[in-house]
Amino acid sequence: MTWARSIALLLVLSVICNVAPVARACGPEYLTPIFVFKTSPDLPFTDYVKGNIGIVQPSFGSKTLLIAYRYLNGGAFTGYEQQSLVEALDGTAPEQNQDAAIKAWIATRKEFVSENERLPQLYAERKNGGYDFFPNCAGNAFEVATETLKNRASTYGNNDPNVRDWIAAQDIVFTNCEGGNSIPAEASAGQPEWLRQDRDYQIAAALFYSTQFDEARARFERIAADTASPWHGTADYLVARTLVRQASLIDDVKKKEELYVRAETRLEILAAQRNQFAGGARKLIALIKYRTRPEERVRELAQQLANGNTDDLRQDMIDYVWLLDKFEAEALKKEQQRKDALNEKKEERPRYPTSETYEAIQRGELISVWFTPKDGEGKFDYRATVTVNIRPDTPEKEIFATIEERLGRKLMPAEQQGVSEQIQSALEHRRYTLSLNRKLDSLAYGYEGGYCCETTLESRLVPEFLQLDDLTDWLFTMRLTDEAAFAHAFERWHATESPAWFIAALAKAEPGSSQATALLRATKQVASNSPAYPTIAYHAIRLNIAMGKVAEARANLDQIIANHFEELPLSAQNQFRTERMEVASTVREYLTFAAQRPVAFEQEGLFRSIEEMLRIKKDYWDPRYFQESKAEYEQELDRQYQSLLREDLFLFDDGQAEVLNRHFSLDSLADAVRDPALPEYLRERFAVMAWTRAFLMENESAAIQMTPEVIKFAPEMSLVLQAYLNAHSTKAREAAGLYALLKSPGLSPYFTTNLVHSSLTGDTDYYYYYETAWWCQPSDTEYKDGNEVPKVVPAPKFLTAAQIAQARTEYKSMLEIPDAKSYLGKRVLEWAKNSPDDPRLPEALFIAVKANQVYKYGCSGWQNDEETLKELITILETRYPNSSWNAKLAQDGP
Repeated sequence: MTWARSIALLLVLSVICNVAPVARACGPEYLTPIFVFKTSPDLPFTDYVKGNIGIVQPSFGSKTLLIAYRYLNGGAFTGYEQQSLVEALDGTAPEQNQDAAIKAWIATRKEFVSENERLPQLYAERKNGGYDFFPNCAGNAFEVATETLKNRASTYGNNDPNVRDWIAAQDIVFTNCEGGNSIPAEASAGQPEWLRQDRDYQIAAALFYSTQFDEARARFERIAADTASPWHGTADYLVARTLVRQASLIDDVKKKEELYVRAETRLEILAAQRNQFAGGARKLIALIKYRTRPEERVRELAQQLANGNTDDLRQDMIDYVWLLDKFEAEALKKEQQRKDALNEKKEERPRYPTSETYEAIQRGELISVWFTPKDGEGKFDYRATVTVNIRPDTPEKEIFATIEERLGRKLMPAEQQGVSEQIQSALEHRRYTLSLNRKLDSLAYGYEGGYCCETTLESRLVPEFLQLDDLTDWLFTMRLTDEAAFAHAFERWHATESPAWFIAALAKAEPGSSQATALLRATKQVASNSPAYPTIAYHAIRLNIAMGKVAEARANLDQIIANHFEELPLSAQNQFRTERMEVASTVREYLTFAAQRPVAFEQEGLFRSIEEMLRIKKDYWDPRYFQESKAEYEQELDRQYQSLLREDLFLFDDGQAEVLNRHFSLDSLADAVRDPALPEYLRERFAVMAWTRAFLMENESAAIQMTPEVIKFAPEMSLVLQAYLNAHSTKAREAAGLYALLKSPGLSPYFTTNLVHSSLTGDTDYYYYYETAWWCQPSDTEYKDGNEVPKVVPAPKFLTAAQIAQARTEYKSMLEIPDAKSYLGKRVLEWAKNSPDDPRLPEALFIAVKANQVYKYGCSGWQNDEETLKELITILETRYPNSSWNAKLAQDGP
């Protein structure tokens, strides 16, 4: 993918090389600027959950839309609820923070055992953090154990042997958390009553965790009946919880239903008692409904969430959204099956062996073992990897023989050891796959939505029961795109006058219709302090622009931008800026509003601010891998990130970059460079672009005029550019300009969405890894619906015919210049031929060699100009054998 098709920001060099004994930069990182979040609120979600919802988009996720619905209809959330909403939007699981409870238990336990006692293995923390208990033993189990131990120790003394007996029994209870069948011994008749009562409870808990549910329930029932036991209230609740857990884990449908009914009956009694277990009882009732009566539960949740009447907002929201996704997936699947049945010629889709193998591994019928041999240089040869899928009881020698047969040779002893480790790892994975915790995981996170098929959801496919509650009806209608959805939204708004339905109708309205006219009239009645106002204003302006009412749209936008604009979410600001750009009447207006501040940057699927990324990078420093000190390392990172941390950082997306490259002439760019109303950062980018374009087009006068501007914005380039200005002839100036290009890989005649380092660094290692330096020849085609078609980039309406014609001529001239690396290599060869004694040539040849090496990622893939590369190397080695640059080339390797 070329830079013209990418919105990646080439920012800094990687920090850690896994293959190097001493860390150094390993290659560029790509950051994607996000200007508008289309599926979620702006980070970090706190403003959104407080009511600053900005422009509500139909593409928002269901949780995000649900929050907007409450605010649009005049509701709100408490401070505690807002925190719960942030956690739900972040995807924080309810038990995600249970490690604190486990660590608290371990710390408390250590206070009452010998200092020399070795901590039981079950309390060992995994290398990557966390423990193996969830979900069989939730955090509350460790909280109860901690409080109980503290109470017993303070009552009976730290050194009481019965307290130590209690600790030993509790350790046995927790061994069942990760699988097992260990039950503490009964307390003897001679031990104190408190320990006998506690032991009854410990035994019942151990039976529960080891899935001996009938025995656990019987013991809990006995404890619940003993009013003298401090555990009788807890046990009463745990009887019902045992029934729920047992029902969750059995496959017998009839038995499952019977257990759920018994559990719900008991839980209804507990919930009515309004004691400490009432809340937990209500949650378990909700869980039972979720699993047994999902249609009833989704309607109940819709009403509670809409009215602000929920016990557990975060969990209720998650359950509600998961149920919506479940029903949507079912509707789509049913429709796909209907279509398939009508298509008599449809061939049955083949079931691929890889799918069967994967499923067999998940069932524990097979394990997968692989072996990667090394080549002659001691490096792993991944192309020769051998994978065998065999039964878990297959003898090790048989596995060795199978791999050797595939390899065509015997395994060396060290290789056999590696395979043995692979076998043990595969068997361990199988144990986890078949474990109780894995099954409980699937229940805890039993999401049934997601991608179903090729069918798109339409209004007619939404089940009727999902249209009975206003919230659910609105959520689906917002996301639907068919004409029926607009008609339904308009009808609901007309009937209810609800702001939420007003937004749904307005977002789907097309210009020119009678409904659109009615909606536009109604927009004028909305107060500017209403949560709905930004969304309503945005779509009203959208419709006015489409209907040719440009002056009205421009006036409305200017009023919005002039009044508390900075208080809006950044995504909303950028959406309004885009509309203002569309109605710009001058170059200044266009550039001012086309440039936008990124909401965040995406890297490897994560969205962060530059400040967060910089903090993460600084945490990478490790004295074992870095030659420089921590201070030096952080100083270099600050330098690399400096241009992204500036407050006037405004960027263009790919679409606007295309407009600038195709429809802005050198004269227009020069005007932009000298316009003080534009952000300094953009003026710098325009100056660099204009100078490079003028130089490559051999427009010497334009390049000379632009050089002082480049030096002003990038003073670190003054040395090479001053040489360009001071040259006494056109030939000398061409050489100086070429040298400036080589020394500054960020120079490009195109406005790219790559944020590149455009200054003179003086760091020769810089050239090793700058894979996307300079420019790539733009493409005049693009892919739409899988087909390559001519790229159409409309010119801004305010440009004159003469300006468009001049820009077209210049752009056509630029298209004759090929990709930079090969082009610059050939220019260096010409320079070496015409001026062999120029002292700058050895360095120029070295840079050109490094730019054209085969392992570099080029404009269209892993390619290089082999012929030019060889000639560059030959000249450097033969003509300048004593040059330090030739020595460096020999040291690094070509």
